[in-house]
Amino acid sequence: MLNTMSVHDLDKKRKSEKQLTILDFRTDKEWNEGHIEEAMHINGGTLQNRVEEISKDKPVVVVCGSGYRASIASSFLQRQGFEAVTNVIGGMSGAG
Repeated sequence: MLNTMSVHDLDKKRKSEKQLTILDFRTDKEWNEGHIEEAMHINGGTLQNRVEEISKDKPVVVVCGSGYRASIASSFLQRQGFEAVTNVIGGMSGAG
């Protein structure tokens, strides 16, 4: 089962949890328009080739524009052996 949280919960968690990877799964254009400062940017087509860059030793929170792409990325990470993966429901658009 995939863990989920809101973008507001992510904002609280990133302030209290230092051992956290925020994976931004949006396009380069979306990333360049604004992103979470400490986030790691890996867009859709490159995740398979870059999965080793993500630490399995800390929780991973995946965010995209609406939540759909992040749910796909989160499922992929779980299949790769990541245990603490959370999808941000509503993605970056959920902040409004």
